[in-house]
Amino acid sequence: MKDMFFYFTKHMTVKMACEYLKVSRSTLGEWMKKGKIPFSKIGRSPRFDRDELDQWIKSGGIKTVELPPIPTLNRKVRYGNN
Repeated sequence: MKDMFFYFTKHMTVKMACEYLKVSRSTLGEWMKKGKIPFSKIGRSPRFDRDELDQWIKSGGIKTVELPPIPTLNRKVRYGNN
């Protein structure tokens, strides 16, 4: 039900965009500083156009981050008093 709100709102606030994109406020701020995400300003307040965000997502704007594999030990590990 909460997600339905986004379909009736064309211009989103920072808080709404964070919820819509499922990212933290600091992540969204970094994307804004680096020019990675489309937004405009109304006065001093940033606003996000829902249609532009959808297009940005479709064009690969949000990418999942793959972590490197955890290194394994090449030797046997002994536990206890062996």
